[in-house]
Amino acid sequence: MSRAFAVALTLLAATVNAQPHLVFDHKIGTEWPPESNRWMSFVAVNSDGQTVASDESVLLKSDALEFWTFPDGKFLRKMDGVPRGISPDFRYLVLENQILDLRSGKRILAMTQKRGSLDVVAFSADSELIAVRSGPHLVKGSQVAILRTADASVVSSFGTRFVCAMAFAPDGQTIATGHWNNVTLWDVRTGGRLALLMSPPRKVDPERYDRDGRYLGAVAMSQDGKLIAAGSDDGELQIWDVAARKLIHTRSLSWAGVTAAAFSPDSSLIATGSYEDGTLRLVESATGKLLSEIQVSMFGVGALAFSPDGKYLVTPSNEGMLNNGKYSRGGTIRVFRVER
Repeated sequence: MSRAFAVALTLLAATVNAQPHLVFDHKIGTEWPPESNRWMSFVAVNSDGQTVASDESVLLKSDALEFWTFPDGKFLRKMDGVPRGISPDFRYLVLENQILDLRSGKRILAMTQKRGSLDVVAFSADSELIAVRSGPHLVKGSQVAILRTADASVVSSFGTRFVCAMAFAPDGQTIATGHWNNVTLWDVRTGGRLALLMSPPRKVDPERYDRDGRYLGAVAMSQDGKLIAAGSDDGELQIWDVAARKLIHTRSLSWAGVTAAAFSPDSSLIATGSYEDGTLRLVESATGKLLSEIQVSMFGVGALAFSPDGKYLVTPSNEGMLNNGKYSRGGTIRVFRVER
């Protein structure tokens, strides 16, 4: 091998390794706790980067939310209930049937059997507003209700189409909702529709789907407010320019549906999780380029969250394999370093 060729190979390897990629952190990313057979579909990292919240990871008689220190994974406490959303500062918690102020212990809203349950949930960045998929049980005639967090009073309500996912803009003035074949932008205060971002037509694959559209069930907005990421149930990731109302990148990630999506704090990366293939992926938001992928579970990735500094990606998942080829049993919290 010539010296010039060897140098070229070295430079190529350095270039490949230089792009952002996920690395399983064996020091802090093993299993918290070591065993469970529950499906885990909720995770959040506190805005101060010191605490992780996840749905219960052990098989008990009741559902629960658990809190852990980050990054060392020491168990702090748990509380009963099915978590649907938690504010960035971890003060307010939305459970399936109530909204709680965790600081005071006050119940802000309680759902009766007649009113139904709280489902798709999003918090504004300042924690002052909550968006919930309301349906007729909360606000008659609307699919989305915007509530003031402090007292659950209704700010606005809007939409008649089924909502799969929601995400606030950083300024709290706009919200994006994911539906069948489109993402819609709304004015939070008035409930007025600002834009309808229609998915492009696609060729139907009769071996997979007999339909020409897709559900957009994972929606995220970048921290700078410029981009929207929308993941579909047929494994597609769409990246939209908010100001131009234009689709700028479409990436087919997998045959598996995208169940979770999140932007890194600097808005440069999009992390996605898939259900059927249990794979985490990193995509460059500016280009739509797939940068890294790791299978972390045999049963799917139900949720994911970046740490506030963007150095880590946290995900809960059920029984599956770690990226060193070893298998784990049960629901775990797994931590990946985002190497740049």
